[in-house]
Amino acid sequence: MKAGLVTGRERFELVDVPEPEPRPGTAVAAVALCGICGTDVHGYQSDRPYNPAICGHEWVGTVAAVGAGVAGLREGDRVVAGIAPACGGCTECVAGRPDYCVPAFLGMVGRDALAPPHGGFAPRVAVDARRLVTVHRGLSDVQAAMVEPATVALHAVRRTPPRPSETVVVQGCGPIGLFVLQCARAEGAERLIAVEPNAARQGLAASLGADTVWTPEEAQAALGERPADLVFECAGAPAAVQAAVDLVRRGGRVNLVGVTATATVQPSVWAVKEVTLTGSLGYRHDEFAPVMDLMADGAVQVEPLHDATVALAQAADAFASLAADSAYAVKVLVDPR
Repeated sequence: MKAGLVTGRERFELVDVPEPEPRPGTAVAAVALCGICGTDVHGYQSDRPYNPAICGHEWVGTVAAVGAGVAGLREGDRVVAGIAPACGGCTECVAGRPDYCVPAFLGMVGRDALAPPHGGFAPRVAVDARRLVTVHRGLSDVQAAMVEPATVALHAVRRTPPRPSETVVVQGCGPIGLFVLQCARAEGAERLIAVEPNAARQGLAASLGADTVWTPEEAQAALGERPADLVFECAGAPAAVQAAVDLVRRGGRVNLVGVTATATVQPSVWAVKEVTLTGSLGYRHDEFAPVMDLMADGAVQVEPLHDATVALAQAADAFASLAADSAYAVKVLVDPR
C-alpha cells in the first residue's frame, strides 16, 4: 500500500507501507478524505524530521476492522480521529487535571505506543480506537474531514469564552482563524472583528460572520484608540504575537492559537497592560460532538473553506503550492482512494 509522507525538506513522497492490521486496542479505518493541515505544511518546510504518525491527521473514514479489546466501534462506522478520553490514572488525572492527561496528549501528537507509521494520506490507517469519534449522520465527508481543525477552534474559544458586549478580534483568517470566528459567534461573541491581509480571505471572513474586516495596518490604527477586549491570535507568524497584544486593552485577554517557533515581543507592554495570555493546543475528546452539532445546524460552515480535492498522486503538488503561497488555498483535501 502507498502512503504519503513528508520525507525531508520540501519533499512529499508516496512510500510503500505495510497493510495496516487491527492490533489489540486499535481499529483500521478506510480513509475517505484527509485535509492538508498547516502543521503538515510547516513540517514539509522544515529541516527537522516530521513525525509520520501525524502527517495527515485531519481525516474521515469508515471502520474496516477492529482489534481485540475494542468496545463501542464496529465495522462500517464512519469516524474521525482526535484524542482519547482522559485515562483517569496518570499524574495529571489523579491531580484533578484531566484536560492535561499525559497518555491522551501523547496519543494526539503521535508519540504513544499505538502511534501509526503514517497518517491519513493513505487508503487505510490503524489507530488507537479510543481516539476515534463517530461522525454525526447529518455531515458529508467534506464536512467530517474538517471536524478535527474545527474542534481545535472550539477548544480555543472555550479556553477564553467571549463575554457579553466584548469586542473580539480574530487575527489571521486561515482555516483555524475562520473556524475560530464562527465558533466565537456560536459561543456568544457579539462584536467580531477579523484581521487579515489577504483580500480573498477577508471576503470569506465577512461572509462567515465578521462584523468588521480590516488589514493588520487598519486594525492597529482603528483599535489604537478603542482596543479590543479579547484577541484570538491565529496567524501563527512571529510578528503576530506582539501585534495581538497591541490590539487588546489594558486588562484584556490574548489567546495564542497559531503556533510560531519564535517571536520578538515587548514584555514591558504586556506588563503595563496586565494582559492575560492563554495558549490553546489541540482539544478534548468531548469537544468533537458539539462541533459536529454546530456543523449540522449550520452555525459552523465548512464548504466555503474547501478549495479543492486532489488525488493522492497530486498531493505533492498541493504541498508545494501551499508552501510557496500560504494564501494559495484555505483547505485542500486529499482523496487517497
